[in-house]
Amino acid sequence: MTKDRPNIGGQAIIEGVFMRAPGGAAAAVRRPDGTIVARNMKYLVPPKRTGILSRPIIRGAVNLIETMKMGFAALNWSAETVEEKKDGKDRKTSNIGMWLANIGAVALAIVLFAWLPLQLAKWIVPALAPASGGVEQFYIHVIAGTFRIFAFVLYIMVISLMPDIRRVFMYHGAEHQVIHAWEDGSDELAIDAEKQTPLHARCGTSFLMYVMIITILCYTVIDSLVYLATGVSPAAHWRVLYHLPLIPLVMGVSYEVLKTADKHLDTSAFARALSKPGLWLQHLTTRSATPEMLEVAETAAKMALGYDLPPEVEIAEETEK
Repeated sequence: MTKDRPNIGGQAIIEGVFMRAPGGAAAAVRRPDGTIVARNMKYLVPPKRTGILSRPIIRGAVNLIETMKMGFAALNWSAETVEEKKDGKDRKTSNIGMWLANIGAVALAIVLFAWLPLQLAKWIVPALAPASGGVEQFYIHVIAGTFRIFAFVLYIMVISLMPDIRRVFMYHGAEHQVIHAWEDGSDELAIDAEKQTPLHARCGTSFLMYVMIITILCYTVIDSLVYLATGVSPAAHWRVLYHLPLIPLVMGVSYEVLKTADKHLDTSAFARALSKPGLWLQHLTTRSATPEMLEVAETAAKMALGYDLPPEVEIAEETEK
């Protein structure tokens, strides 16, 4: 990477890309008529963190919350911009429906990715290798973690069969390809991105892989302490109740691992090996982008970085609605 260039990152949105740079953020989408629409979302960028919020691990959890807030805002804007408005549909009703759907999705995710893996592991471990204490907790979390990874990979494989999701994965690839071109010192990002890989070590997919692996280690320690204190191997539902508040800790640790590995990729074989599982997973969540998609990603990146955009790009409202 060119040393004098700041890191940029982002995510795929509906028919477009959201990009974040130091002090800036922007989203760009391509409408069905071929027009690129860009929106400056700098108003979402939080002030520079200081004090305890800038400390290792804590900064990772804070960064995750900030990133999710910006990502959802960009995603909602892309949906409103790309999709045509339907027969005077009531926006309030639509928002209520969206909130209910999100709550249902969170509840389902907790059952499928938290309670069910732990419950299955609690059934399996005594039958395979009777043990107690920390050893039993380790076996439980290895099996639960393996189940989570398998279920997540299967979920990605299934949704990738949907045409709309495949396009999102292509825009995900466009985001990475343009970032690679930027890091290589290019100013013609869309053109030079065509020869770049859609995989990138500093990616949310890799972050999720780190989370699923580090969860095994963190929760093994926590559950072993609970076992030592109570003398009982906790039931799956009790584990979920006290694991959920610890998610920020796991996220913070995962963030530090991701950033450290990315920083040392060029000099450390261990860092490259650490990045491999996330890169393998990205083969499912990214696709090589078309030149038109790369142009959209370049637009978002340059607006986030403060560059002037060409006159054919339509500039949307720049302040929060």
